[in-house]
Amino acid sequence: MPTNREIYFSLINENNKHLTRLVVKTLLNDANNFEDPNLSLYKHFDEECFNYEKLMDNVNRVRSGEPYQYVLGYANFIDRNFCVDKNVLIPRQETEELVMNAKIIIDKAFKDDAPITIADIGTGSGVIAITLKRYFPNARVFATDIDEKCLEIAKKNAILQGLEVEFLKGNLVDPILKKNLKLDVLISNPPYIEDESTIDEQVFKYEPHSALLAKPCTRYYEEILKHANELVKPDGVLIFEIGEDMEEALMDIAGQYLPGDSIIFSKDIYKKTRFMYIIREG
Repeated sequence: MPTNREIYFSLINENNKHLTRLVVKTLLNDANNFEDPNLSLYKHFDEECFNYEKLMDNVNRVRSGEPYQYVLGYANFIDRNFCVDKNVLIPRQETEELVMNAKIIIDKAFKDDAPITIADIGTGSGVIAITLKRYFPNARVFATDIDEKCLEIAKKNAILQGLEVEFLKGNLVDPILKKNLKLDVLISNPPYIEDESTIDEQVFKYEPHSALLAKPCTRYYEEILKHANELVKPDGVLIFEIGEDMEEALMDIAGQYLPGDSIIFSKDIYKKTRFMYIIREG
């Protein structure tokens, strides 16, 4: 059997756009069942690959364009692995930023260990809700999704992480309204891509369109915001991931439904406006 070093450089030298250094390293770590993905591969670089046949099966799928996260069945999100399949979006770095920013905002807005209520609207794989539950163990965390297959993945992830999140089936905020919940924090990363031609070819081919596309791009934000006054407490916060060039339209919509509340936008690490925060002034 070839060594991990031989396999690594052989695959890198293919210059296949899908077999980047990160992807090859991740595939090798998975095949060898290495617990420490940052160090173990290099410690065992000159040893034979443990599951060579499995590795090459996975490599062939990735070569053809299938996202490596779907091939492996999991994706990393803020230092934890979460199950993913074709029914849920692969979590992005921008969403990691959304959650980290949410943590900062919640820490500032509420007392330490406060028993707050959080809802993640359109949860998909559950990464947002589950990670916030990890950061705020005293919080009661809800997560909604209209797709039962998404909820199955999200529930599985919560069990694997050993965290209790209450998952509710239904469209956007409808399950929250039905339970007459009053939220301290509402967070969401809804679909916001209006022009499908702007979507990366690999993403459009493999990832669920229902989690990507919205016409108009503000559609789901407005559906959420028109109920925000009855859902979110007067001293609560709303936190959204948004698409590019949506600030003006979202400012108008948020101002219509939540007049007097503070609306703040911030940029991601690529200097693109990516997040919207609404601080209620009640």
